[in-house]
Amino acid sequence: MQTALRSLIALSFVGGLALFLCPKGGPGQILKLLVTAVLISALITPLRDLDYDFLSLEEAKFSSAEAGLLLEAQQRESALKKQLFTQNCERYIEARAEELGVRIRRITVDVVGAGEEDWAPYSVRLEASGSPEAMETLCQLIRDTLGVPAERQVWSADE
Repeated sequence: MQTALRSLIALSFVGGLALFLCPKGGPGQILKLLVTAVLISALITPLRDLDYDFLSLEEAKFSSAEAGLLLEAQQRESALKKQLFTQNCERYIEARAEELGVRIRRITVDVVGAGEEDWAPYSVRLEASGSPEAMETLCQLIRDTLGVPAERQVWSADE
């Protein structure tokens, strides 16, 4: 490519010098057409010599890399959505617990996929303390609002 660029520059200088030295009129017009044809030919020649197989291979590599990046981005987006959903469920339980007077030391919500991009709470593990009635009410709230039955709620006493 550098060789083609150097030859194009050299031909431009030679053609410009020839046009400068040539008398105006008929011969100058003919020389202008000739210089233009030579420069266009010098510009097109490297395009004939391109390695189209190599370019196709590089294009395939770029396409493969693009597909990999898109897949990785989708996986990260899904993981972030899952994490956000989990945090929202935990905050909801903490807010309801605070309203009921239940002190939560640790909470973990496990979620499962509920479609392509949706998540649903599956189980809840709580380390909490409070009155038995308030804890029972919180258990029912978790069951009714989040859909986690009591069998998948693991409660342990706050230490």
